[in-house]
Amino acid sequence: MKLYVLPFLVFGLLLAASYSSGGDAAKGELKKLEGTWGLVSGEAKGENLTESTIKSAKLTIVGHKYTVKVSENAIAGTQTIDPTTKPKGIDATDTDGPNKGKTVFGIYKLEKGVFTVCLAPPGKDRPTEFTTKSGTGEILHVWKLNKE
Repeated sequence: MKLYVLPFLVFGLLLAASYSSGGDAAKGELKKLEGTWGLVSGEAKGENLTESTIKSAKLTIVGHKYTVKVSENAIAGTQTIDPTTKPKGIDATDTDGPNKGKTVFGIYKLEKGVFTVCLAPPGKDRPTEFTTKSGTGEILHVWKLNKE
């Protein structure tokens, strides 16, 4: 897998928070996000991710921290969520890797063990729809909670 794909998966993240503007609603939502997730589908810049990338991707969320692992590569970070907005808002900041310290803005939804997230690249505005287009740098990931 090309190393440049990993930051896109991390921002897909993308995925939990301890501090957010959503107050008690955010705390309850964070509990629902905790666990290990497998990538079901994904796209970046309007193109589907490869099957090998999808199969090897794993997201782990504990509290406000996340780790995304693809093959042998891993990146960690923290996120904040706001479940009171429509669509729900998420901000992710890598704590290591090529985008260390950069924050990306996104939207998410959580439905029946499926976590869908759409994120803009660093420095860009929050997406308003769950879709990506060529030239935007946005990513879209659909994660399914693993039964443990």
